[in-house]
Amino acid sequence: MVVSKESQDFLDDLTVYLYSSGKKEEEVKGIVEELKDHLHEAEKNGKRVDDIIGIKPKEYMEQLASEMPFDVRGWLKYLPIVFMGALAYTVMGDAIKGEIKYSLIECIGYPFIFLLYLFSISRLFKYTSSHKVSKWKEYILFLGVTAVIPTASFVALIFLGKSYSTMAIHLGETGNIVAIMLSILAFIGIAIWSKTWDAIMLPAILFLPDVLLKHTNLTAGTKDMLSLLLSTSGICLYAFLKLKEIRLRI
Repeated sequence: MVVSKESQDFLDDLTVYLYSSGKKEEEVKGIVEELKDHLHEAEKNGKRVDDIIGIKPKEYMEQLASEMPFDVRGWLKYLPIVFMGALAYTVMGDAIKGEIKYSLIECIGYPFIFLLYLFSISRLFKYTSSHKVSKWKEYILFLGVTAVIPTASFVALIFLGKSYSTMAIHLGETGNIVAIMLSILAFIGIAIWSKTWDAIMLPAILFLPDVLLKHTNLTAGTKDMLSLLLSTSGICLYAFLKLKEIRLRI
């Protein structure tokens, strides 16, 4: 069943908005398919999206989301997996540098940053799907949420941890090796569970610059700057491509 570009764009935005609001996948698909039928019939009579929903698209999305239950079980199923992946990323990066030592502040701060990141991503998707924004503005917002906010949060946490000495965990060389192996197993497990390469590609983008730059004669400061630049650019590019892929799929 084919509908106009305006209607399809609205359906795509509605899908993203409802998913970002934590609604069940089956219910979202059912509602979108039913609405697509109505739009298809309405277009035969020369009507547009606004004529069918009766209100602004943003108001319609908010109203529909408020009437649908939050998928608590779905979130509880995915959150532990996502948290395990985030923990593996953090530990892997520190283990490669040979510095697995965390203060109490960092042990509390990392989960907080993780939750802040999820919340920010959800708000970003809801905003871009319910507002008409240019591609350039969407890219800037996406860059801010996926790169600037996490980077600024981690930098602030590092300085806060150095200001208050509250050591909680400190692993030696053997601990580093064990941490790397466990992180690799976690990445492989998540990749198998999710049936995607994301859990393997993202660590590669994040950590390969560090591993490769270790074997150069550059200064430590230059290595850190290049590693951050390459990793951040790679993650942003990969995430942007994945977002486009998702939008084309739904």
